[in-house]
Amino acid sequence: MDTRDADRIKEAFERLAGVVYDSYETAAEGAASMQEANFRLARSVFQSNTELLKAQAEIQSDLNRRALETMAEQTRRHRESLLKLSRGSLDAYDGFLDSLSSYYEELSREAGEPGD
Repeated sequence: MDTRDADRIKEAFERLAGVVYDSYETAAEGAASMQEANFRLARSVFQSNTELLKAQAEIQSDLNRRALETMAEQTRRHRESLLKLSRGSLDAYDGFLDSLSSYYEELSREAGEPGD
């Protein structure tokens, strides 16, 4: 093997080493780029989930507020109905007592009238 062949082999190895180095460098850059893209995707997903949770919390809060308002209105109506029913019952009881009183007075009058 002469010097010329040794120089060509050395040159071929240097080119091969350069190609291998370039391919590793390209792979490393690709991996770094992919890692950055994955990081951006993860951050985007996290931010989207955070916004989704905030929106869900607002919706749930609104639903709870509406449910409480509805319950308060139903409670008010039930209270009014109960008061009307109580007043009606009290009026009926007063009427019953008045009728007993009137009946007693009538019986007393009839018992007090002589000669009938």
